[in-house]
Amino acid sequence: MTDPKDLAAWHADVVRGRVEAGRTLELSWPRLGAALELSVDRVVPGRRIVLSSELGSLEMAAENGGIELSHSAPFDEETARGVESSWRVTLAVLATYLGRHVDRPRQVHWAIARVRASAELCHAYFTDARLLATWFGTAESSIGSVDSKVNMSLGELRMRGPVLCHSEGRDVALRWQEADDSVLALRTLPAPGESGFRYALLGWSRWSDPPNAQTITRELDAAAERLERRLQGIARA
Repeated sequence: MTDPKDLAAWHADVVRGRVEAGRTLELSWPRLGAALELSVDRVVPGRRIVLSSELGSLEMAAENGGIELSHSAPFDEETARGVESSWRVTLAVLATYLGRHVDRPRQVHWAIARVRASAELCHAYFTDARLLATWFGTAESSIGSVDSKVNMSLGELRMRGPVLCHSEGRDVALRWQEADDSVLALRTLPAPGESGFRYALLGWSRWSDPPNAQTITRELDAAAERLERRLQGIARA
């Protein structure tokens, strides 16, 4: 929670600054055009940190053998659901990093579709086996609850592993065993300043260099393009 190198291994794509009381921490996701500056309000060594910005307050604590996180801000109900779902994805990435890849730097690839669709419709395309077949690949069954198994394909690539998180109507994250236990997150976020539009995101986090990494990134980009065309067709209809 306190080393910028480790924070970049599970949280933001780029982290700069120092996690010391009175200091500033800069988090950014360059591919998504997003950045956030946080003030470090309090640090209890080995136990807890408190960060804040104009968007609210974030507290992370090492408790009960894990990480407990509290994010406080004047959210409306819809935004609160999205923020909670985003944190569930992020914590799933953290659990994978600590359990399988600790001390390795993370690389992230974002495949992005800009769509005129609700979060619920995006979620349906992320999880329903029949809808996945229209843009992603074949799936033996729809994506289920946490710890259920996924067996699907992305082009010629096989993808098996457990569901790491599943927020109904929002996001899912899967551990991809064939790609060295990397994490694929299917997420939906509002498009800032674009009423009615959202981003459907395929975020692939890896802590190694599988030999087919370039093939995977190409296939993810192609899948995002297919999803964008598919949802554009629905919007026009």
